[in-house]
Amino acid sequence: MFIRFSRRFAITVCLVSCSLPQSRAQQTVDQTAISAPKKVLTSEQRVYQQQGREWMQGHRTLQAKAKEIFEAEMAAEKAGDCPDANTTYDFNVCFGNVLAAADERLKSFEQVIRDLQAPSRRMAGAPEPPANGLSSPVLTPEQLSTEFNSVEQLWRQYRTAACSAAFHQFGGGTGGPSFEAQCELKLTRDHMRELDMIYGGDLHL
Repeated sequence: MFIRFSRRFAITVCLVSCSLPQSRAQQTVDQTAISAPKKVLTSEQRVYQQQGREWMQGHRTLQAKAKEIFEAEMAAEKAGDCPDANTTYDFNVCFGNVLAAADERLKSFEQVIRDLQAPSRRMAGAPEPPANGLSSPVLTPEQLSTEFNSVEQLWRQYRTAACSAAFHQFGGGTGGPSFEAQCELKLTRDHMRELDMIYGGDLHL
């Protein structure tokens, strides 16, 4: 009887005493939460925060647009070009139309990249990119845009020259125009894949 009572008393005392540190710790946390002042943003910080949200929303919208353009052209390639063309005239007309559509997608894809790199896409108050420690300079948004336009201009010159050579392989024959268009179409799609790789940081991150 005495042993059972002692054990019951000891358990009761342990439960009470063991729970005290936890209660005190909890009280300390509660008091800290109550006493900690709530952080209040300044008007400048609120403006910058709002600009950040708007910038990210615009960035994601441009990325979604680029993805839609790119995937549409890749799907067109996968589906096959001009399956119903039977005559040389049919091929010339069909490949001309397919190339025109692909070229428009390429131009739209290029414009999205320009928009992603434009100086206006930099958030107000954002710091300049740090030096990378390498011999190559860190380009400004304006310089990146100029570089991109130069690359695209040179690429178009290359496409024209290469596919003119493809046309000349037919020696003036009627198959020349459709082969030239096929050449331009293939290079256009390959170039879109190149752009997606080169500017993947802007397009996907």
